[in-house]
Amino acid sequence: MERYWLQHFTDENGLPQNSVKAIAQDCNGFVWLATEAGLVRFDGHRFVTFEKSVIPITSNRFRGFVPFVGTGQSTSPDFLALSEKSEYVGIMRNGLVSVDTTFYKRYEKYDPIASRRPRHNSLLASLPSQHAVDPNFEHYFITSDDGITYLWQKSGITGFRGGKPFFIARGSFQKFLLAGHDPYAVDTSGTLQSIGAVVNAVVFEGEILSDTHFSNASRNLNLFWNNISRQLFLYYNRSLYLARSTSAGKLDTQLILRNFDLEKSKIVSILFDENTHSVFLGSMTNGFFLFKTKDFSENKLVAENADNVYYGQLAVAGRAVLTAQGYYFVAKKNGSSEATAMRISPLLEKIKSTFSLAQSRDGSLWAQFGFDLYQMDSLGLRVLQYIRLPEKAKTLNMAPDGTLWISCETNGVFSVEKSDGKFITRRRFRLNVADLSIVGRENQETLFLATEHAIYRFNTRTGSFKKIDRLDKMTVRSTYTTSDGTWITTYGNGIFLLKGEDAVQFPLDDDRFLATSHCIVEDRKGFFWITTNRGLFQVAKKHLLDYVADRRNLVYYLFYNKSNGFATNEFNGGCQPCAVTLSDGTVSFPSMDGLIWFKPGDIKPELPDRKIFITTIRQDGKTIQVADTLRISRDFEQLKFTLTTPYLGNEKNIRMHYSLSGPGRNESWTAIGPDFVISLPRLPHGDYVVKIRKVTGFDTNNYVYKAVYLQVPRAWYETWWFRIVTALVLAGLFVVSVRVRSAYHIKKEREAGLLRHYRVISQIIAAVNHDIQTPLHYIGFSLKQFNVYVHQQPAVDPLITRLSDETLDTSERLNTLTRNILEYIKLQSKSPSERWEIHPVNVSEIVTSTSQLFAGIAAHRQITIKTDIDPAFTVGSDPSLLSIIIHNLIDNALKVARSEIKIVASENDVKKITIEDDGRGIPIEQANWLNKQYHSYDHWLHSSRNPEQKGIGLLIVKDLCVLLGLQINAVVTSESKTLISLIVNGDAR
Repeated sequence: MERYWLQHFTDENGLPQNSVKAIAQDCNGFVWLATEAGLVRFDGHRFVTFEKSVIPITSNRFRGFVPFVGTGQSTSPDFLALSEKSEYVGIMRNGLVSVDTTFYKRYEKYDPIASRRPRHNSLLASLPSQHAVDPNFEHYFITSDDGITYLWQKSGITGFRGGKPFFIARGSFQKFLLAGHDPYAVDTSGTLQSIGAVVNAVVFEGEILSDTHFSNASRNLNLFWNNISRQLFLYYNRSLYLARSTSAGKLDTQLILRNFDLEKSKIVSILFDENTHSVFLGSMTNGFFLFKTKDFSENKLVAENADNVYYGQLAVAGRAVLTAQGYYFVAKKNGSSEATAMRISPLLEKIKSTFSLAQSRDGSLWAQFGFDLYQMDSLGLRVLQYIRLPEKAKTLNMAPDGTLWISCETNGVFSVEKSDGKFITRRRFRLNVADLSIVGRENQETLFLATEHAIYRFNTRTGSFKKIDRLDKMTVRSTYTTSDGTWITTYGNGIFLLKGEDAVQFPLDDDRFLATSHCIVEDRKGFFWITTNRGLFQVAKKHLLDYVADRRNLVYYLFYNKSNGFATNEFNGGCQPCAVTLSDGTVSFPSMDGLIWFKPGDIKPELPDRKIFITTIRQDGKTIQVADTLRISRDFEQLKFTLTTPYLGNEKNIRMHYSLSGPGRNESWTAIGPDFVISLPRLPHGDYVVKIRKVTGFDTNNYVYKAVYLQVPRAWYETWWFRIVTALVLAGLFVVSVRVRSAYHIKKEREAGLLRHYRVISQIIAAVNHDIQTPLHYIGFSLKQFNVYVHQQPAVDPLITRLSDETLDTSERLNTLTRNILEYIKLQSKSPSERWEIHPVNVSEIVTSTSQLFAGIAAHRQITIKTDIDPAFTVGSDPSLLSIIIHNLIDNALKVARSEIKIVASENDVKKITIEDDGRGIPIEQANWLNKQYHSYDHWLHSSRNPEQKGIGLLIVKDLCVLLGLQINAVVTSESKTLISLIVNGDAR
């Protein structure tokens, strides 16, 4: 068991239940377990259980696995789990499961004599079988990847190719199985036989023959068989072997586990991962066991009072190491990295030159303690030279030319050189810094000297001593110089590459274990192995150099810890040398509990190179179906993805990042935490891509990707139709607001205008009353007196009499016109309710009185005014306003008439007053203006603010008609006569 790392899982640390009846591995690398509490998926670190609360099955008790029968498609299961209720659950290629209701229909096509019992199959189960196997009671069936089918029934095993039998093996068999593609059976005597046209006893080859107790004649061997992987295992003498079929009748065996009692642990199922050399064992009552072969060896001196805390060491002849304690470790002859340790140098054990050893070209070693310096033979058995130093030594370094350099706790630097067979010790330099340690060499002349807080370049030929400013205030542990520069480890600041005066600092691992780095060893494949206080790291040197060239490149470190074979994760540093490499490439690192040996060339890095899978997706705490394209509800608060990837190595080696791209987002990578959960907050509507990547190896930009497409629908207020409606509403509101504001301003302007208008009207009324009407009255009175005087004279010239009459008539017309205008002006200054009073009006009287006013001028122009109005004809209207209308219409008719004006009134459905003249006809545009209808007086006022017609008379007529609700109709006859009618619908207002 010392060569294996064991993990034991039970219901206390991940399993739902402790009966693991069957184990299988799918094409993705997941390990599946059939238990009595559900179907379990194991990714190397976490268990996920599929049972009837999450999948539609009636029983959680699974009895094993069966292979997929038929031609597999991309959507076909890898294999299937079988419940005790004969329910088939497909192990899908997306890492999830799906209940398969079509299995038996496919199965019937391949089993030559399939049973007609519902949902029953005769596929062979793994060994040992959980149920009695009796070929005399029922047949058993199995298929091979090469298209061959095998049928075991009664005393014969028949092979079918293309549905036709091609051999029958006769015999009394109690077990039947496939090792790879080849069929084997155990007969009733317990002999394992190869099955074919000829039945032969099996010959075992390989590592089992190293067990002297084993014989090929042995019977009733303890066999285990996995029906999914078709792996055959042989358990013998507390050792477990994998048996591979190499040729007909021959099985090659490989030892995969030793010193573990399968019977005591009640093991019933086995799986071997040949890529990682991992062994999986399922127990009927004790859970699940995982064994991994250790890649590293922890070598210690097993003796009383042994000091197994190691620092300085030297490689010596014969694949061996001599430590500063005087312990001798020699590699075992089995070619492994295991060593045998013994005490060999009491002197070294006494000197305790713990941190610094040096080795001459002849193999002799140098050790120091305080002021004492010793040269010893290669194994420290005897002292070859003793030198008493004038100052206390601290570290030693052997130059390529054979000169030994010594740094002292004071500021002195000494050298020991051999001349004429004698060693000469000289103090070569005294520096301005004390307590310096030699931590490495840059070239033949230049040493690196360091204190607790600085590192210096020291030229041993010139004495030049210069601090490296880029590494100031850092504690340097070791240096390793290559053609690319000097690689430097520090205590607290990680690793650097020094080139000239510039130093590039490399990124740390996620846990910052590399911050306290001790030593760098380069292997023959270009990998660096870096020790720390928390474990060992492997990194490709090319990967580091790629980072130097472009700092955007990610550096991948592969982490190793106690599970790989260390007694402790704490390695030691601050010693010279910090590690040694033996002649066969074996590396020896000092640690707090033993020397850690390994052969880098024999270690196959366990890289997390499998695909990325999504285990669950939860939207606001509710599980939704896993898919590559998701339509998410608009109002979600949180979306969580739980990820997994099959990996049996250290979980710290899984480095995943994700990015979310979509509307307004640039691709930016975010590290995924150790729980492998991505949590997304609420997102605006749009299409998004969640891209997940995982580092899969040491090459730059070596990733595996997975993408999930998210569709977040628009809210109802974000849809195109809502935006159109909103735009229209806003536009309407804008128009309304403009109109309201315009109306407001118009109103204010009108109110201001009305005020000005009222003041003007008031002034006009005052002027007419005082300045016009009063003089007119006086003139009229004078003319009337003059006319009376003229008519009383007996002999007056008729011309004077006529002129007096016309003048008086004109004066009266002018007086009437002035009064009408004054009444109209007064009307405009009144409120709407006070502008008129409706009374019955005798039209004949108004027309007669008005006509008499124009009698004189009509006679002068030789125009006849004829009226045809019933004296009793009345209309409901305002007498004053109607009189003004008729007065203005007759006045306008007199201006254009040539000989006659007719005024008539009629009553049919409506009452009509018509004034006709025989002039040239009213202009058509003026007639249209008069005929235009308005639904209210305000409508007329708004429309007539800038009238196109000319003449105050018609404007007054139109205004008063609209005010009184009279319809005016102007018509030009074919004889060019103008008829203007005033129409009263029933009674006017």
